[in-house]
Amino acid sequence: MRRFPIVLISFLLAAGASFAQNKGVITGTITDSAGALMPGVRIEARNTETGVPYQVASSSTGSYTIAQLPSGTYQLSVSLPGFKPYTRTGIEVLEAQTIRIDIAMAMLAADEILTNDSVIQLLKAGIPEDLIIAKIRESQHTFDLSVQGMVAFKGAGASDRLLRVMLDPGGAHEETPKPSQMPSVPSPSPKETPAASIEPDFPTEIGVYVKSGKEWMLFEPELVTWETGGIFRRVVTVGIAQDDVNGRIEGAHSGNVVKTPLEFLIVAPEDVDIKDYLLIHLRIQRNDREFQIVTGGLFSSTEGAEKAAVEFEGTKVANRTFSVKLKKLDAGEYGFLQNSPAAGAPSGKVGKMYTFQVSNIIN
Repeated sequence: MRRFPIVLISFLLAAGASFAQNKGVITGTITDSAGALMPGVRIEARNTETGVPYQVASSSTGSYTIAQLPSGTYQLSVSLPGFKPYTRTGIEVLEAQTIRIDIAMAMLAADEILTNDSVIQLLKAGIPEDLIIAKIRESQHTFDLSVQGMVAFKGAGASDRLLRVMLDPGGAHEETPKPSQMPSVPSPSPKETPAASIEPDFPTEIGVYVKSGKEWMLFEPELVTWETGGIFRRVVTVGIAQDDVNGRIEGAHSGNVVKTPLEFLIVAPEDVDIKDYLLIHLRIQRNDREFQIVTGGLFSSTEGAEKAAVEFEGTKVANRTFSVKLKKLDAGEYGFLQNSPAAGAPSGKVGKMYTFQVSNIIN
């Protein structure tokens, strides 16, 4: 009779351990822009559906692990004085999954930390108020908003709206002008301003984005290492021999986990078209992802490597901006590779791929 409680307790402990192991994990390292490890930095993963935050601090080796994460969508963020805030949204955490996200913090230049004097200088230079507000919202600041400070702003020509933004940069309490306060502008005729000519608000930074809710999440590119003649070398500023080459990316899985259907946005450099991009289904080899191409970007006909190419169509939606919609992709590892003479084909300077992992849970 006395053994029964002991057996029951052992069962419950084992069940609890099993349940804990089924939680998701986000792990990685945090460095500065020079690659130096950063200990003691607080990292937060916030469940965007429940609003519950999970916080840890990086270890003495700059590594961090946020464990016990219930399945869901998360936002990862780091805020550190002297560095640009880091935010990554749309991170899908699945049961018993470990996602690796390495964070590189970019330092703020001295002039990016706004002060009272900075804003007053912008006002005196005649910078439009909307641009000043945008600068405040994207930069760190140390404003003196005492009575004397606000009087000085007002004397420099700051509007009531600008003062409200400085008090609340997030804009939660910014008032929308009443109809009577809004400037009267004659409405143009449909012939003068056709609706189709108004471009949506797309990101402009070069890269590959995935639609996450109503936002576009930028993929961090990964470095490709090429093998030719049996010798691996990193392609950054040097060329590659005119021959078959294998591309290799460290790690068996991308940190960008997505589910189909997918909508991508590719913002290309000048003079680069959507036809200059390849979508590649990567092979997992031990702890790396690999693919094979030949000079010019064509897939090799040997060893069935041509099956790695995934056909897709892109539609131009804005200047240098293309929409790519994929209703279904098999589970696995993929990557967009820019492949053009301008950006560096295998005969030039290919060095990065925008990778992602398609999970086996389909919407």
